[in-house]
Amino acid sequence: MPYLSSRMADWVVGFSLDHAPAEVVHNTKLRILDQIGVMLASGSLRTVEAARRSLQDSDGGGRGAYALGSREETSPAGAAFVNGVASSALEFDDTHIKSNIHPTGVVLAALLAEAQRAPVSGRQFVEAVLAGTEILCRLGLVSPVRMHEVGFHPTSVYGVFAAAYAVARLRGLPADVMAHAVGTAGSLSAGSISAFQDGADSKILHVGFAAAAGIRAVALAAQGLTGPEAIFEGKFGWYRSYVQADVEFRYNALTDELGSRWEVLNIAPKLYPCAFTLMPFIQAALELRSRHTFKLEDIVEIRCEIMQRSFRTVCEPVEEKRRLRTPWHGRISLQHTVAEALALGRFDKSSYAESSLRDPVIHALADKVVHVADPIAAADTSRSRGVVSIELADGTVISHTVEDMLGTSRNPAGDAVYIDKFRSNLNGVVDSDRTDKLIETLLALDTAPDVHAILAPFQQ
Repeated sequence: MPYLSSRMADWVVGFSLDHAPAEVVHNTKLRILDQIGVMLASGSLRTVEAARRSLQDSDGGGRGAYALGSREETSPAGAAFVNGVASSALEFDDTHIKSNIHPTGVVLAALLAEAQRAPVSGRQFVEAVLAGTEILCRLGLVSPVRMHEVGFHPTSVYGVFAAAYAVARLRGLPADVMAHAVGTAGSLSAGSISAFQDGADSKILHVGFAAAAGIRAVALAAQGLTGPEAIFEGKFGWYRSYVQADVEFRYNALTDELGSRWEVLNIAPKLYPCAFTLMPFIQAALELRSRHTFKLEDIVEIRCEIMQRSFRTVCEPVEEKRRLRTPWHGRISLQHTVAEALALGRFDKSSYAESSLRDPVIHALADKVVHVADPIAAADTSRSRGVVSIELADGTVISHTVEDMLGTSRNPAGDAVYIDKFRSNLNGVVDSDRTDKLIETLLALDTAPDVHAILAPFQQ
């Protein structure tokens, strides 16, 4: 029987939008819309501008492509890198709930760069995005070990494979060459979550690294260089190398019902720019603020019930989560996030500003946030549950529970949710008339004759 990488390559090469339900195709276009909005909203951030400048220093600039929102020509891999950083910098990318992977950003970052190499129709582009993100979701389901628990960032370590599949598909490469690219991608897979401890910028770069590496892996395979065939299930394969534990890998998750059961429908958009784990707590805090009348100074304690497996990533060490070093540090802090939601009463692309990180009111509230284990959430990790209870000075306790965030499969988001977020992200970046036109065009992307013609005004 062919190796898994080849079997998936056969499916990617043979895939057509005609094989996918209309719901899946429409969902893919909504996700493309969402992530393009996130990338454009991030273009002026310090981290994205620094990533752009770094290409001049490391690669001498390069030529052949432009990152979305940039007027500086660079290489396709360079453009993919900057696109990936822009998709990640606000922590506003979508999330596959079961695997904690952010699928669309890394695949889209690579394909936006690759689509400038030669004319690409909207249909071809949507097919590549859909195939790549479906593969990426399934890669995250193979191991019963959650990658964060062994120190890896799953979007990064799996993303390079998905980028390779998607880019090879857009190039029209045959399945055997695609499989060699994926095999080579295994040697380019990386992403340490060490930055979760101190909020260092390196985590923001991971999606860019994976997108650029996917393009490089495909370029190498296109020149006849081979990659290992058993990159996933072999005795020295990726899973056994990265998850060094005695577990039974669920390799069947990669190919079972591939093309008939769609994991992409379990990808949820983010309504707030932070780790997905924190979103129900923001929602709960905002609901408490809107439904009840109380003074912030009368709050005695803010109790958050959260699954215990999230303690080490978003709750602890407590002092580091209460006093942040960088805006990104805040996006993985339960204490600061809940405090900022209560203090300011809103959460959008402007959240985690430097002023918020130094705000004494937010600091005082963050000091009152305590986290406790939630066995209900732990019993079903496919859900997005959060409980926030506030004790006031007079002994009153008010509480709100979110069982499933809007956008998850149990609480689906309609088109309006994606469009409202897109408009909000482009506010102040793109004028309203161009925003309206872009929405209309991207929601009909599968009928467009040339993707680059649509996005060129935002790439040069």
